[in-house]
Amino acid sequence: MTQTSRRGQRCRWAFLNSPAAALLLACLAIQSVSAIKTASPTADELAHHVANGYSYLLTGNFKMNPASPPLSRMLSALPLLFLGAKAPLDHPSWKSGNSPEFANQFFYHAGNDADTLIFWARIPILFISLLFGFFLFQWTKEIFGKKAALLTLTLYVFSPDIVAHSSLATTDLCVAFFFFLSIMSFDRYLKNPTPKRLILTGLFSGLAFLSKLSAILLFPILFLIVIFTKQWKAIAPLRILSFLLVCFLTIWAGYFFEMKPLLKDTPDPDKKITWIQKTMGPQAVKWAQQTPMPLATFSAALASLVFTRMQGTNAYLMGEWSKTGWWSYYFIAFLIKNTIPFLLLFIFSLFFIKKININRQTRWAIGIPILFFFLITLNDKAQAGIRYFLPIYPFCMMLAGGFAACLLSLQVSLQVKQRLVVKMLVIGLMGWHILSAIGIYPHYLAYFNEAIGGPQNGYKWLRDSNLDWGQDLKGLAAFVKEKGYTDIALSYPWPADPGYYALPYHKPNEREYQHPQKKVYAISAHMIDAYRWHSDYSPTAVVGHTIFIYDLRSDDNASRKIK
Repeated sequence: MTQTSRRGQRCRWAFLNSPAAALLLACLAIQSVSAIKTASPTADELAHHVANGYSYLLTGNFKMNPASPPLSRMLSALPLLFLGAKAPLDHPSWKSGNSPEFANQFFYHAGNDADTLIFWARIPILFISLLFGFFLFQWTKEIFGKKAALLTLTLYVFSPDIVAHSSLATTDLCVAFFFFLSIMSFDRYLKNPTPKRLILTGLFSGLAFLSKLSAILLFPILFLIVIFTKQWKAIAPLRILSFLLVCFLTIWAGYFFEMKPLLKDTPDPDKKITWIQKTMGPQAVKWAQQTPMPLATFSAALASLVFTRMQGTNAYLMGEWSKTGWWSYYFIAFLIKNTIPFLLLFIFSLFFIKKININRQTRWAIGIPILFFFLITLNDKAQAGIRYFLPIYPFCMMLAGGFAACLLSLQVSLQVKQRLVVKMLVIGLMGWHILSAIGIYPHYLAYFNEAIGGPQNGYKWLRDSNLDWGQDLKGLAAFVKEKGYTDIALSYPWPADPGYYALPYHKPNEREYQHPQKKVYAISAHMIDAYRWHSDYSPTAVVGHTIFIYDLRSDDNASRKIK
C-alpha cells in the first residue's frame, strides 16, 4: 500500500476514533430536531420545495416551479413516499403548473397532515448537514490536524445559521455541501491529478448544480484556483472536457435523462414565446416548441436565473426596501448574522494566514471562494438573504478553527502565565460561540449577534429569510391559546395556513394600517412597517422574535402607547 493510500485510509477512519467529533455532531442533531419540531412550514418549503419534489418523484415531470433544480426537493420528498402522502394530481393547479396552489392543496386539502409532512421532509436535510460536518472535520484534520478539526467542527455545529438551515427542507444547505465537496475534491485533484479525483470533482459539481443554480459560481472559482496555483497541466483540454462531461451527465441524470422541447410544460409559455420571437425570430419559436433536447428544464431555469439577477428582488436593509440592492448588503448580513467570536477568529485568521500551518495551494482553494463571493455580490440586485453565502461558511470556519489551533500551539514558546491567557482566550471565544447558539434555541433563523443588540433588533436590519420566513405560526397558535385570546387581527404574508393551527383570526382592514382599533394584533416582522402606528406602542410580546403582539383592547393591557 502506498503512503498516499495509507494516509487516505487513516483519514477515512479518523472520525471513528474521535468521540468528541461524534458528540459534536450529536449536538447538531439535537439542536436541529428541536428546531424542526418547533417551526411551522416556511415560505419556500411550503410553496416551492416539498410538494414539488414529491410531484417529481411520483410523475417524473418537473413542470412545478422549474426555476430551481430538483435534487434537494426530491431528497426532502423521499420520506413522504413511505408515508403514502396523497398528491393532488387531479387538481387544476397540477395541470396549470400553479406551484403555490398545488402545495396548498397538498398540505391542507388532500388528506395529509401538514406537520407530519414537514417534519419528515426536513430530516433528509439534517442528514446532509451531518455528512457535511463529517467531511468538514475530515478535510480540516487532513490540512491542519485534529485540534483544528475539532475547533472547526465546533464552529459549524453551533453556528445559528448552519443549525437553522439544517432544520429546513430548502436548497441552501444542500448546495453548500456539494459546493464544499467540489472544492475539496478539486484541491486533492490538483495535488495528485488522477482520473478518479477528476471524476469526483465533476460529480460533486453536478450535484451542486442539481441543488441550486448559484452553483454556477463554481466554474470561475475553480478556474481562479488554477490561475493562482499555476496548475495548468491539471486542466489540459481533454481533462476539462472529461470534467464537463461528468458534470453534464450528473445533472442530466438528476432530471431522469429528460428529453423534451424547451417550451413544453413550462410556466408562462406565452411570455417566453414572445421573448424568443422578438429576439430570435419565428423559427426559433417553432424549434423551442417541437424539438426535444436534453436538460430543457435546466436550461430554462438558467435563463430564469439570469432574468432574476437582472431584474432584482425586493430586499430590506436598515430601514429601507430596494430592488436594486446595496453593495454592502452581504458584508453587513455576514457581520450581524454570525456570532462575534466566530467573526473575530475568522477576521484575525485573514491577517495571520501565513502563520497558519497550511500550504500555498490549499490556502488559495480555501480563500478564493470567500473572496469571490464577497466581490461578485457587490453589484447583485437579487439580495435574498445570508443563506446565499452558506457555501463559503465552511471555508471561513476552517480558517477560524486553524487560527484558534495556531494560537494554542503558540503556548510552547510562551511563559506559563502567557500560556494560560492564550488558552483561556480560545476557550472563552469557543464558549461564547456555543452559548450564542444555546441562547437563541430553538429560533435559530432569527439569530442576530450582540453588535446590534441581539435578535430583538434584527427586524430593524434585515428581513425575509434572514429573520421571518413564516416559521413562527405554530408558536403564535400556542401563545394565543395560552393567553386565551378569542380573536386576533393577523398580518401574516406567508403561505402556511393559520386555520390549520386553529387560530381564531381575521385580517385587518386597510384603515387599521393607519389607526389601530381596540383589539389584539399579531403582526409578522416582515410586514411591521405597513403599520404606521407600530413604533408608537410597545408590543405586549414577540413570538419567536418574528411576530409582534399588540394587545390594545384597553389601557390596562400590556401594549402601552410610548410617550
